[in-house]
Order: sequence, then C-alpha cells, then structure tokens
Amino acid sequence: MPVVIGLVVGALLLVVLSFAATADWLRLSATRHLVSEAAAAAALAAAKNPEAADTTAFAAARAVTGGAEIAVSTERGKARPGPSGLAFTAGPGEVTRVVASMRTRSLLGTPVGLGQRTVTASAMATLAGVAALTERTTAVPDLPAVPAAIEAQFFGPNATLTADERSMLGRAAFRVTDLVAELGRTLSAREGGVDTGVAAVAAASFKPSELLLALGALYRDSARTSTEASNLLAVISRLAGAGAAEATQLPFSSVISLSGSGADLALAAPIRPLEFIQAVMRARLAHGSATIEIKSPTTGINAVVLTLKSESAAAAVLIGGEDGVVGIPAIRIGARFIIGGLAIPGSDAIELPLEVTLSSGDARIRRISCGGTDPEITVIGRPVRASVALTAEEAASPAGASDYVRLLAAGGLTAWGKGRSSFADDPPVELVFRPGKGDTVASLRTPIDFGNRLERLVAETQVLVSLEGQAKGVMSEGGVRDEIARLIGSSVKPVNAVLSSVFATFGIVPGKMDVVAAGAACNTATLLGEAK
Repeated sequence: MPVVIGLVVGALLLVVLSFAATADWLRLSATRHLVSEAAAAAALAAAKNPEAADTTAFAAARAVTGGAEIAVSTERGKARPGPSGLAFTAGPGEVTRVVASMRTRSLLGTPVGLGQRTVTASAMATLAGVAALTERTTAVPDLPAVPAAIEAQFFGPNATLTADERSMLGRAAFRVTDLVAELGRTLSAREGGVDTGVAAVAAASFKPSELLLALGALYRDSARTSTEASNLLAVISRLAGAGAAEATQLPFSSVISLSGSGADLALAAPIRPLEFIQAVMRARLAHGSATIEIKSPTTGINAVVLTLKSESAAAAVLIGGEDGVVGIPAIRIGARFIIGGLAIPGSDAIELPLEVTLSSGDARIRRISCGGTDPEITVIGRPVRASVALTAEEAASPAGASDYVRLLAAGGLTAWGKGRSSFADDPPVELVFRPGKGDTVASLRTPIDFGNRLERLVAETQVLVSLEGQAKGVMSEGGVRDEIARLIGSSVKPVNAVLSSVFATFGIVPGKMDVVAAGAACNTATLLGEAK
C-alpha cells in the first residue's frame, strides 16, 4: 500500500510539474514574441522620429503590449556586418537600436524565489526612403519615312506623326500623379465602379489605347482655351483611335513603375507626352516582335525590312526604393537592306543583312541615404551599347565557312560576306543626386558613333565570290569583290540614317541617357536585423 500511494503521489506530482512547465514555456514563448514585436515597432517608430526617439519608442512598444509594463531604451549608432550578423556600434550614425524588456511569472521558479523572469529583445531600424527616377533621351529621327512606318505598325495606318507634331509632343509635359489618377478612373470603370488607388493602378495592365486616352484626358480641359493643348489632344486621340489591333494588354509597371504611396507620386519629374508614347512602344515590343517594310527610305537604299524584338521591358519612370531600376530594354533589330547601284553586268543590287543589338541602358538605385537634412540618392547605371554584324536567319554559306551570309546570287555569280563590329562594355557609372540642393539631372554618356561602327564593319568585312558558267567571262572575282566592297562602303551613311532613325523613334541614342531624380522622401523605416 505505501508503494502504491507513493506511485500515485509521484504521478500526481509529475502531472503538476508538467503542467507548470508547460504553462511556463507557453507564457515565456508568448512574452518573447510580444517583446520582439514591441522592440521592432519601437525601433521603426524611433527611426522615423529621431528627435524624440525615447518617447516615440516607448509609446510604440506600449501600444503593442496593450499598455502592459515594458522597459524601453534607445541609442543611435552604426551597424556593420559582423561574424554572425550585424554588429552595432553606438555613436553618430543612422541606425536606431531599441532594447525592450518585460517581466513574466514562472510557476516552477516561485517556490525557490525565482518567480519573476526578465525577457529582453532588441531591434535595429534605419530611415528608408522613396525616390523618383526618370529616363530621358533627346532623339530626333533623321528620316521621316522610318518613324512613320514604325508608328503605323504599332498604332495603325493613320497614326504617323509629322515632324511638327513630334516636336509639339516633346515640348509639353504632364504630371505622373495626374496620369495615375486618370488611369484609376479607367480601372474603376472596367472593374464596375470599385474604388482604385495607386497600388491597384501600379499592378494593373492596360491596352495601349487606354494608356493614350488617359494621357489625352489630361489636356481635355485646357484644350478649350489653348490652341496648343487642343492640337496635343487631337494628336494623342488620333494615336489612341487609329485602329491598330491590340492583342494584349501592357503591364503598367513596364511603362511606369510605382512602389510608393499616393503622396510619393509628387516626387516624379514632369514627363513629356513623346517620352510616354515611346515607353509604350518599347513595352509593346516586349510583348511581341514587329516586322516593318519601308520602300526607298533614303537615297541609296531601295528598300529595307526591319524585324524588331525585345525580350524584356524597362520602365521609363520609377517611384520606388533601393534596387529599383529605370531605363531602356535590350532590343535586337534584324535589317535586310536592298542596296542598288551595283556595276556588275546582270546584277544591279545586293542584299545587306545586318543584325543590330542594343544592350539595355539602365539606372538602378543603389542607396537612398536618409541620415542628413536632405535625402541623397546613389545610382548605378550605364547607357545603351550597340553592336552590328552581317547575319541572316538562313545563311547559304560556302562549304566550310558557316559564318558567311549570302549577299548576292544571280546568273552563276554568288557572293558571301562576314563581319562584326561592337563596342566593349564599359563599367557602370555611379551617380549621386541631392534633389534638395537642386542636383536633379545627370548624364550617363559614353561616346558612341554608330556610323563609325558601320565604317569599321565595312573595313573588316570579308567577301567571298564564286563564278560559274557564263559568269566567269563577265567579270573577275577580284573585280566583283571590289565592286561589292565599294557599294557597301558607299551605303554607310544611308544605312546609318535608317538605323539611327529607328533608334530615335523609340527614344534611344546609343551611348547616351539622362537620368532625372526630381525628388526623394525619407518617409518610412526598415528593420535591419538583430545585432550580434
């Protein structure tokens, strides 16, 4: 009987101790979680209000704990990567560290005088900002036939712009916040009257016509009293309603990237309608290639067929934080030029197949410094690079020379050529903007003469000639080779005019890109992690 009683008492005691241990563990875990949340909230609040860090941190922590007693201390300093995390150093710096502690009861510790335990947690935070970047390039097509053909392909046969209309679209400007508000109304009507804000517009997709109609709506009121605004509205409306097929919608983020709040839209620089239209065209190109045929765009070129491709889109305007990017996407242009004037009996033209590759030009926010009186934006970027090569999708090359492409084939005469010319990649450039001090525009520029690239291509092009049958008595191989080289050399300027006009139609000048950082705001804070 004593043994049985002892076992029963032991079992009851074990149950009681297990219950107490479980209760202590649950209470301790809950307190640790609560203190961690309180420390994080206090650190974020104190980072946003460094002038009253202690008061702000304590109020934020008490709000998390529901008014329960909690001790909070704050200090400023720096955080650097350490062996096992971030190492915090007190003193001057942009980092705010908060240490919060609460007491919790322990059932098991009460009998031995350890009924109270202190739970401590720390958190670090720093001010975080939102900045606005705008990609800007001044580009004017030399040949009117080139932009006219491209615009007709993208917007419809009645959507070609005159030189005066292009100039007018480049002089005017509009605010991003007004465009987003107008697109919000478009989205609301589409969704059946549901209220839409900046976040909804940023994540939505729109037809190109919807984007252009929203742009035109910004000039509707002023068009009643201003001839310039009336003309602008007419041109934009014509582009929007020209009747081009719209198989897909464009993500708005591929034109303008928004990750800030509604108030942050005011940071963006004014945008020109022409720049917005060019950004829409680049976004469309990312959703499908375009093939454009142009007859006699300039003297010396009988015809050209352009195939434009882009594997990605790059926003022309960014409102966001660190690692946000704006720029121009990589574009590949396949061009087949028919060049007349060949002085070879039986052949008066050659086909010059070129592939032009434009690398992406971009500006990425590396850091938004919020420690001083005015935000400072550090940007890493590079302009568009270009390369050109003789190439063709179906190359009829001579035996053992698979990298040659056919230039001419007629009456037993066949000629092949190969050549490539490209620019070496330059390292990215670091730009520092201080919008509060008027430092808002910087240029990403690496001198590129695309005509020089074409001349280099001509100089390095190798030509192979094959003469068969009656062609053997018409002209020597050396004579054919010299005549083809002469014609290719004389075509550098007109070919350059066509390709440069293609670039300019999309707002691109290889080697050049201006970045506008019209403003930044340190309006939030971010947690950095636990200090070790």
